[in-house]
Order: sequence, then C-alpha cells, then structure tokens
Amino acid sequence: MEFKLILKKLNNTLTKDEARIFQEWISESETHRAYFQKVKENHLKSPEAIDVRTGWKSVDSQLKSKKRTIMYWKYAAAAVLLVLLSLPFLFTKQEPITEPIVNVPTETIEIGSDKATLTLEDGTKVPLEKGKTFRTTALTSNGQQVVYSKPVADKTQTPTYNTLTIPRGGQFYIVLSDETKVWLNSDSELRYPVAFSPNQPRKVELVYGEAYFEVSPSTQNHGTHFLVATQEQEVDVLGTEFNIKAFKEDDFIETTLVNGKVAIRNGGNVNNLSPGFQSKLDKGSQQISIAPADIYNTISWKNGLFSFKNMALKDIMTVLSRWYDVEVEIRNTSVENISFHGVFNRNQDLENILSIIENTNEAKFTTKGKTIMVE
Repeated sequence: MEFKLILKKLNNTLTKDEARIFQEWISESETHRAYFQKVKENHLKSPEAIDVRTGWKSVDSQLKSKKRTIMYWKYAAAAVLLVLLSLPFLFTKQEPITEPIVNVPTETIEIGSDKATLTLEDGTKVPLEKGKTFRTTALTSNGQQVVYSKPVADKTQTPTYNTLTIPRGGQFYIVLSDETKVWLNSDSELRYPVAFSPNQPRKVELVYGEAYFEVSPSTQNHGTHFLVATQEQEVDVLGTEFNIKAFKEDDFIETTLVNGKVAIRNGGNVNNLSPGFQSKLDKGSQQISIAPADIYNTISWKNGLFSFKNMALKDIMTVLSRWYDVEVEIRNTSVENISFHGVFNRNQDLENILSIIENTNEAKFTTKGKTIMVE
C-alpha cells in the first residue's frame, strides 16, 4: 500500500476504492494498526510534516515482517535551523536509496545481552552470563540476574562489599539484600554491601554508568534511608523509583525521579526532586539544574528500547556503541549534530538501525570489523 493513502485517510479524501484498499491493509495485523495510530498522532501535531515520497518503502517492509523496529522516523534540522524553521519532518525529500546501504561486517557485531562480572569481597571475580549458575550462602545467580538473601539483623556485623560490573554490550538485574531492585545498563558498575546494617543508612555506590532503582521502603528496613553515591553527588531516598545516568565520559549526571521522593546532595547543597522531574549536575561547574523530565525517553533502556527524541546523531552513536560494544568514528563532522527522533527495540541487529537512519539520506555508515564509520 502506498503511504499517500494513509495521508488521504487522515485528510478524509479517500475514494471508495482507496478506502477498500486501506481497510484491507489495516485489518491485516495489529502492527499495521499500531503504525497508523503513530502516524495519526504525529499528523495531528504537525500535518504538514510528513513527506509522502520517501521512507515509506523501508517502513512498510519492516511492518510486513512484523518486527518491532522503528514506528516512525522524523528528521529534525540542527538546533539553529529548528529555531528558524520550527518544523520537523519525516525523512528528507530525496529519492530512497535502492542499493545496499550498510557494509557486511567482517566481524560479527552481537546484540547486547545479560552479562556481568561479580567481584567478591576477597577479590575473586565471577563471570555471570546466561547458562551459568553461581551460589553462595548470601546470593544466587542464574546468569541473567543475581538475588541476595535477606539476612538476620546483626548490628555488630561489619559489612562486606561486592561489586557488579556490566561490560559494554551487557546489562544486568540485581536484587539487593533489602529487596531493592536495580537494573544496570551497559558499561556500568555498582558497589554495595552484601548485607545492610540495620542501624545504618543503606548506602550503595554507582561507580559509573546508568542504573534504575526500585527502592525497598524505609518502613520495611528499620526506618533506614537508602543512599546512592556517585563521584559527584549523593541521592537520599525514602522508597521510590528513579534513574541515575552517570557515564564516565558524560559532562553531566542526570537523576530522574519516576515516583516517590529524593534529595540530591553535592557539596553543601541539597535539592529536592519531585516525581516527573530531572536534576542535571554539571561535573565542571558543580551547578545543578532541575527541569521536567521525559520519563518514557529516560527509562526506555530498562524496558528494552532505544528512544531517541530529537537526539543528535553523535549522541545516538554513543548509545549504540555501548549496547553493541563497537567503536564509532565520525569522519563527516557536518552530520554529527543532525537530530533524529525514533524508537527501536534493543533486541535487533545494529545493521537494521543503521539502515533506517541511512534511509533519511542524511548520513552514511561504513562497517569495518567492530568499528562504525559515520560518513
């Protein structure tokens, strides 16, 4: 079906024959109906933003294969042009590329998976990955998650610490001894007590990377607060859900509160965060700013998605490089700040994502081994 029929449906200009064709298409699958709903939502926001001549062939083939790939893509100009034009649009007004657009890699680029390295108190390193089990008196791991047992309260016991390190191309889920749940993204590390002391704050350290916390309430843990320390700040929690993004190479530490209440401390400053807001700590100036958060976009990684909302290509490539464990070389710096908007399932080949981005005719990718060149 041609994409222009969808536009005519949205504008109520279908002929009888076209209406029949459209009805047959939308009745074929839930995937078609979901796609139409996405286009409809976008059309209501900016009906003039959709270009009928490009992109549809690629998207339509994705829908027919029933893969959960991108629902829609729209191209946004660089920041200055966005201010001048205030008009994003779907794809560019050029003819679709018909030749192969991503080189066949000479080395397999694997999709990210559940894997981590657990470092015990004595320095022993235990690889955790699917198919491998590991047990001690304090924990159990099936290779896809690690769960710590809730100990009998002992105020005199000196805490021991474990460290969970997630490599590039990995992710992992951990349940701490107080029943706090933590999802760790690629290239992240968490240090924590094997058992929390009942008379002390429950303190863990996000050494680097990104983590989503569902904190066990203080009322179930002797009234103790939960603290998350990073190199630049400390988050004081009373029982809540929040995300901390603190990758080593980032200039900012972002703390996003989904629900509950947290206090952000750095130096002598304390900033309270309300649900739906995000704090942004500048590592250089040590200044904190607070603004409304895009919760869906921020925690999409935890839900198995890449959500890029008007994100610069260079930042998209940074996210992809962590999950697929690849290196990125931006050879054409004129494209690095072009912004894109789209949603992808993380459980798919990198080649699929690069192909869809290339179909905007705004960037080209060359793959050599595990290095992606942006040209």
